[in-house]
Amino acid sequence: MTGLAPIEIDPNTFLREHFTLPALPEVVMKIQQVIESDKANMAEVADLINGEPSLVAQVLKVANSAYYGLPREVTNVKFALAFLGLNEVYRMVLCLSVVNTLAIDEKGELEKFWFHSFYTALSTKYLAKKYEPHLSYEELWSAAILHDIGKLIYLKFFPDHYKAILKLKQEEGCLFSMAEKKLSLPSSAFFGNLLCGHWRLPRHIEDAGKCHTLEDLLGLAGKDERTRFKRMICLGTLLAILSSEELNETTKHEIASAARSVLGCTESDFLTMMGDIYALKADVERFVAELH
Repeated sequence: MTGLAPIEIDPNTFLREHFTLPALPEVVMKIQQVIESDKANMAEVADLINGEPSLVAQVLKVANSAYYGLPREVTNVKFALAFLGLNEVYRMVLCLSVVNTLAIDEKGELEKFWFHSFYTALSTKYLAKKYEPHLSYEELWSAAILHDIGKLIYLKFFPDHYKAILKLKQEEGCLFSMAEKKLSLPSSAFFGNLLCGHWRLPRHIEDAGKCHTLEDLLGLAGKDERTRFKRMICLGTLLAILSSEELNETTKHEIASAARSVLGCTESDFLTMMGDIYALKADVERFVAELH
């Protein structure tokens, strides 16, 4: 690990002049233009999505996932638009396009990304129903799915550093963010923030990307809607990690203690809640298997 070269980048040129990324697919921009126009048309949006067969398959798998729990299977894009609306299908297309455009070759790591992201989405929705029922579940989905997008930037452009972070994380049973700090490396949240700026992603996605660690959770004390939104994302990702990853006892205790404090729940209630979140893993595994 001591042989790792420092990561030195210029935030003003990163992703633009070096370590470059292409623009998001044209379909994303076209759908946004349709939605923002005075004549938003579902048929036009359906035609745009249907022009991208691989995207169609992904959209339908997301629409039929446990997150939405639709009363019947959605078999085409028009039905997805009818059930979920233009804005939510646009968010799906945006999120899927962001991940697809990064073109990650490490399929195993990409699958882990989808597993954790979707688990975070389900966990966040579960928590929001109990503690923040007035928040937008639609915005929570897209924020949860892309909250960890900075890790894919690490994997794509700095694979040796990414592997070193993973190795330390696994050896010590700590959080990815803790391993980044111990190795004195830029945070994945930092890379995620740069990506959000590069592709001009919505503010709620940028917030989730910058604010999803244990340290962040402990600092989210406000009662305004934006803070409450970020708090749910933080809780969703940390409790998904607690339910699915190998952690040392200190880290487990820190996550559980912080979550109980933020939610104001008893240990018994917390354990019941964790049982419910753990039960969501079956839906996560099913979604990831079907997505790929």
